[in-house]
Amino acid sequence: MPPYEEETNTRTPEAPGPPGSGSGAVGDAAPGGAKASRHGRTLLLVAVSLGFVIALLSSSIKNTLTAFYVSMTEDFDVSRGTFAIAPSAFMLTYAIASPVMGFVADRFGARKSLAGGLVLGGLLFLVGGYTESFGVFTLVYGVGLAVSYTAISYVPLGVLVDELFPPHRRGVTYAILMNGTAVGFVALLPLWIHLDEGTVWRSVFQWLGVILLVVTVVALVVLPKEPGAGAGAAQDGGAAPERKSSAGMLSEVLGSRVFWAVSLAFFGCGVTMAFVDVHLVAHLDHIGLGGSVAGTTVALLGAAEIVGALVAGYYCDRGHGLKVLAGSYLVRSLSLVVLMAAPNALAANIFGLLFGITYLGTVVASSMYLINSLDARAKGLALGLMWFVHQIGAFVASEGGGISYDTLQSYDPVVVGSAVIALVSTVIVAVWLPKALRAAGTEGKTGGGADSGTAPETAAGR
Repeated sequence: MPPYEEETNTRTPEAPGPPGSGSGAVGDAAPGGAKASRHGRTLLLVAVSLGFVIALLSSSIKNTLTAFYVSMTEDFDVSRGTFAIAPSAFMLTYAIASPVMGFVADRFGARKSLAGGLVLGGLLFLVGGYTESFGVFTLVYGVGLAVSYTAISYVPLGVLVDELFPPHRRGVTYAILMNGTAVGFVALLPLWIHLDEGTVWRSVFQWLGVILLVVTVVALVVLPKEPGAGAGAAQDGGAAPERKSSAGMLSEVLGSRVFWAVSLAFFGCGVTMAFVDVHLVAHLDHIGLGGSVAGTTVALLGAAEIVGALVAGYYCDRGHGLKVLAGSYLVRSLSLVVLMAAPNALAANIFGLLFGITYLGTVVASSMYLINSLDARAKGLALGLMWFVHQIGAFVASEGGGISYDTLQSYDPVVVGSAVIALVSTVIVAVWLPKALRAAGTEGKTGGGADSGTAPETAAGR
């Protein structure tokens, strides 16, 4: 198997830290440290469970707007194109905030990033639920909740996984955390659609605000206080990696060909995800497939998302990220073609299954490339910059869908455009990424594991 087939696990695994220092020591404690080892495993389980809950709650920031889109436009008395300003502003703010939050997570750890985002989200959900002004709502949702979402979703959760787990366990663990968003599709989004009537969205916002504030307290108690205490930071016999300057971190990320290949392909992920997150329910309603059909479609999408994420994580941990990534983009493009070609309930359900299988596959595989190949102090920044590119694509699809409906009374152009862009992402991954990975290998930027396809077992990882 050529070296670039093992791209998601090519970084030299970190050496285990001293017993009791973090997950690197879990499962390999000294004979007298069995109790401490069990305690460490319990803390890891609790931290991962909390991360899952946070991912679930973060999904509500986006899926509430998906479900209540039409009701909100009527409540604020604006057109769909005008209302699209709020989610479009969300996409742009998320784009700008992603590298900033990645830098914050690198510097201060996932715990502080997550807690800050939860507090901000809780307060702004309350404000959004009460305001009668669309202008205020646009600022609350498009700016404030976008910053909150950035601080409690993909980037800091990726840093959390890196802090707690060795390389060969990160893919599945990250997939488990990200499945919180999938459960949001399966449980929360159909619930919001079922509840959607008049101004009920305001009550949902208010309750979510209270819940996020409560979870903040739990996060401060449960999550590790010191960044870099786990397996992800243990290097050179447990010594913390030397802290780089901000310019040095940025230079390393922007100088990586792998980063550029993965991120440019990830633009297509942003375009297609934004169609689902913002316009899918409205599109199904427009073609006469609203109500129960829309609910079933998003439920199938969420269920498939759970399976797809775990499969993606499993194969990424075994060095097959290239196949996961290229396959995900290709299947995603096919799903959009199915939705466009046959606008009926069966096609909508098939779309949900196909798109759902790929929904987190692109996220998990792309994130594992960066987490396992870049310097330990630049991972959050790299993830943030990747999501910056993603959100530019999301902005294009979000705003483009609103304009398309207002001018043509149809979402078809954004469906077709999304399918084409996903196909372009497939080509980038299949053609450019292998070359970037080979170049990175010859430049000595990757370490052990390139030959075996998996990270060699360490005492921390057995």
